Amino acid sequence: MLDAVALPAGVLEPQPSGAAGWLFAKQGLLVRAGTAVEVGVAPEAAGDVRIGWGSPGPEGALIRVPACPSGNEWLAFAGGYTVRGPVCVPLVVRAHGRQERARVSVGAAC
Repeated sequence: MLDAVALPAGVLEPQPSGAAGWLFAKQGLLVRAGTAVEVGVAPEAAGDVRIGWGSPGPEGALIRVPACPSGNEWLAFAGGYTVRGPVCVPLVVRAHGRQERARVSVGAAC
């Protein structure tokens, strides 16, 4: 997306997260090196979806990745999606002064 972020195309299979009533789907986040990116849960799903990447990754409705230089073309961050149940997760991705909406299948196809 926006030549800055790679998101999964298939359906992610969530597992119990350890927190009552929540499931977790592990999926790394790929960000093009040298690109500042924001990935956020769309407002209509903010109460039912949390996202988090990094070590240890903060978990919430918005993740900011600074423009990190690297010898690689892409940077990979471990983490994923925490959801209340199977859902098509609506995301808002911002990079290069632009914004796009995306949907990620977590336990349910979009």
